[in-house]
Amino acid sequence: MSRIVMHERNKPYLVKVGDKELHLCACGLSENKPYCDGHHMKTTDEGDKLYLYDHEGNRIEVSSFYKKE
Repeated sequence: MSRIVMHERNKPYLVKVGDKELHLCACGLSENKPYCDGHHMKTTDEGDKLYLYDHEGNRIEVSSFYKKE
C-alpha cells in the first residue's frame, strides 16, 4: 500500500555518537538516506504551503480538494 509521509523539517537532525556527529535526513529528499546530503536546501522557501517533490526534485504545490467554507 502506498502512503504519503510528511517530512516537516527543512534541516537535518544532528546526532552525536561519541566524538562523531551524524546528520540525519529530516526533509525526506536525501538520496543518501538516512544521512543528509543537502537536498533540504530546496525546502527553505516553502513558507506555509504544502509541496510534494518528484524523483527529479521538481516541486509541486499541493492544494486541498475540499471546498473552503
